[in-house]
Amino acid sequence: MKTQDTLLRHWRMLREIPRHPRRISTVELQQRLAAAGYDITMRTVQRDLVKLSAALPLLADDARPQGWSWEAGAQQFDLPTLEPQAALVFHLAQRHLQALLPASTLEYLAPWFRTADGVLDQHGNGLSGWRNKVRVLAPGQPQRPPAVVPGVQEAVTQALLLGRRLELTYRSRTAGYEERRYDANPLGLVVRDQVIYLVCTLRDYDDIRQLVLNRIVAAQVTETPSRAVAGFDLDRYIAEGGFGWQLDGGAPIRLVARFDRAVASPFVERPLDRNQRVVDIDDNNVELVATVPDTQELRRWLLDFGAHAEVLAPASLRDELKAVIAGMGRRYGMA
Repeated sequence: MKTQDTLLRHWRMLREIPRHPRRISTVELQQRLAAAGYDITMRTVQRDLVKLSAALPLLADDARPQGWSWEAGAQQFDLPTLEPQAALVFHLAQRHLQALLPASTLEYLAPWFRTADGVLDQHGNGLSGWRNKVRVLAPGQPQRPPAVVPGVQEAVTQALLLGRRLELTYRSRTAGYEERRYDANPLGLVVRDQVIYLVCTLRDYDDIRQLVLNRIVAAQVTETPSRAVAGFDLDRYIAEGGFGWQLDGGAPIRLVARFDRAVASPFVERPLDRNQRVVDIDDNNVELVATVPDTQELRRWLLDFGAHAEVLAPASLRDELKAVIAGMGRRYGMA
């Protein structure tokens, strides 16, 4: 019975010890154990910690009273142990959520990530091999993600997390990539095609801006609270074409276009809007009618179909694409 009591006490002690750089003093640890019903002396607490540190990655400092921590890089200590199903989720989260989580959260989760990889490596079932059987691909021509200056992403996510403003040095494309300093009011973070965008306002203005993280040369979190922009909603901003390079405010247009039936599956299977209509013209052609934001992204999408698509309306968009196609013809010596 005594051995069982000691084991339970040790388990309780280990669960109370935080990860470095946090610490818990022996005095506080004795108080927490006493509150949990363990009547032990300070000397017993110290002796237990020394014994446990001989087998586990525990650290003691030189403070008075002495403080204890788990090593920063130690595997996560969990009872019951991490199951293979949960380990797979941690592995996928590490692979696909790097750009979406604050750096402090990723650092905190690092022990679980390492433990998850160890669990998957040790198990010979189908889950261990799942890592090599599933991939997520971005659309279009594969490209490597742009490099972000070390510390920038951490500062940006920390500002969003704490609700603070940012002091930025930014290489603006519209200014010939000249470095300029900005006081930024962060509103959100968007990842698109492996590129990370900070959605924000600058100075005291309310117009929404997008700053590409890989063009931020330096970033520092300030003590100034960020402010909400009246009427701004990140989901609505995206839905209204905020990341489609809006034209004329991104006002919706009624698109009418004819497509070869053989290439119609992208918009048949994934409609452009809820009220989209696809009408059969003949055995080889269909007509698409949809209301969509008037954006540069729409133009790229239509041009991707090449000779298999023809815009019928609006007339302004048809004329614009005709000019683009004529320009391509001249470049290829077809004029």
